[in-house]
Amino acid sequence: ESGIKRENLFVTSKVWNTERGYDNTLKAFDKTLSDLGLDYLDLYLIHWPANELQFGKDANQLNVDTWKAMERLHEEGLIRSIGLSNFMQHHAEPVMAKANICPMVDQIEYHPGFTQMECVEFCKKNNILVEAWSPLGRGNVLDNPLLKSIAANHGKSVAQVVIRWVMQTGVLPLVKSVTPSRIKENFDVFDFELSQQEMLEIASLKADRIGSDPDTCDF
Repeated sequence: ESGIKRENLFVTSKVWNTERGYDNTLKAFDKTLSDLGLDYLDLYLIHWPANELQFGKDANQLNVDTWKAMERLHEEGLIRSIGLSNFMQHHAEPVMAKANICPMVDQIEYHPGFTQMECVEFCKKNNILVEAWSPLGRGNVLDNPLLKSIAANHGKSVAQVVIRWVMQTGVLPLVKSVTPSRIKENFDVFDFELSQQEMLEIASLKADRIGSDPDTCDF
């Protein structure tokens, strides 16, 4: 209805936790594609890793089986890119050891004060693009005095500074908004650059995790 060509849109979906496993993943994907009314997806992710808390010694194999289904869908041309979400290094390594296709993306919680750098460095070493979910900390960082000061120095909003910071760390920020003015503002981050000192100051912030821990989530 928008008149925008399909090839100009980037559509992502995920395998939910109840649909893990080879056959379940294939069925879940078919339903997703049917629900969306599309012929293919641009990116498909495993939403959360199966962990030892829930599945014990079977957790790694369950993740591998799910990934094998993703590879099949990719080989059939139904998905352009396949990846992971909320996978830490110890979740990803067993999958990669059995994979024919290396994960292309890992979508993790990443925002000032909580960067999970061990995971980020692992991904970069293996040419896996890190996508940052909740890069603004669900709004928690917007009142930070340091970020307010840096934003004022650049004539930008705190949100723009954070988005720019994420980009300069080599991570792709996924910013959510339903407000047209904020969506426009979030794109306006290519006409300034943070200094090395500013990058270090932002990196020194401390914040808590706001989402679930992949090792202890039980849903």
